Amino acid sequence: MANEEGLGVAVLAYGAGGEFRALIESLAAEGVAPSAIVLVHNQAAPGEAPPSAPDGVEVLATGGNPGYAGGMNAGIRRQLERGAEQILVLTHDARLRPGALVALRGVLATQPGYGILGPALVLPGTDVPYSFGGVTDANGANSHRKRLPPGAGEVLDSDWVDGGTMLVRRAVFERVGEFDERFWGYCEEADLCLRARRAGFAVGLVPAARADQDSGMGKRIGAWAYLITRNGIEYAGRAQGARGLAASTLRSLWLVGLNLARAGLRAAHLRGGGTAEPWALAVGTWRGVIDRYRGRWGAPPANLPGIGDVGNA
Repeated sequence: MANEEGLGVAVLAYGAGGEFRALIESLAAEGVAPSAIVLVHNQAAPGEAPPSAPDGVEVLATGGNPGYAGGMNAGIRRQLERGAEQILVLTHDARLRPGALVALRGVLATQPGYGILGPALVLPGTDVPYSFGGVTDANGANSHRKRLPPGAGEVLDSDWVDGGTMLVRRAVFERVGEFDERFWGYCEEADLCLRARRAGFAVGLVPAARADQDSGMGKRIGAWAYLITRNGIEYAGRAQGARGLAASTLRSLWLVGLNLARAGLRAAHLRGGGTAEPWALAVGTWRGVIDRYRGRWGAPPANLPGIGDVGNA
């Protein structure tokens, strides 16, 4: 069952390598009982057995790799079944710093208008900012705030917060649903926050809460380009209508041309570096555009250059 304070934790573990153990240790240091945690296992290789977890932690196997959205939804559903009133969703590489959970829950308890909260994110082992909340511009493009605005108070209103660490009220999921599994990975947290804000919930960043987080882009550069393009165009349309759809599509096509030019200059030895990265970015972006408009959703194509660590999708 969720603990006596109504908190349930869903940790998404990709692979059986045990990267989640340090996260569970950080949760224990914050006073979270193992019985409040559900560990969701997405396979990194076909037939991979679920990892062993500390006593009391429930392990939930998805039987494949349904991506962030599908895996996290499995954990959320289980916590809703358990009766959790607040659900902390975490990826296995997130690390809460001391006091982070207390700060997040404190705001949720005293400011009932907020439905989704996130901590300030810093690069692992440093104080270098990664995200002070997410912003969606007038064209539907998403970006992370890299600095805290002057005069920021206990909570900073945001358009969205990073999906690596989110504290969400039960009422949000009951009113607007779960993550959109068609996205598979990337932009689904912004989409959930968009739906929550339109349903009347505020979304915020709590500066006093800190957590370590880093982008996984370098591990899957082609898959990242594909998903961030396909899903980003869809999200931009949902957020800003026809303007967002047109602007995000044109920007994506510009990026295809830019990266093809980079690859060509490198192939001709007119610029330093190899061609693999810009080529993967160009192909991933182009296929993301095409697949958004032909309605292909879910996992990235397995034959993308730079598919990286999501080849078992």
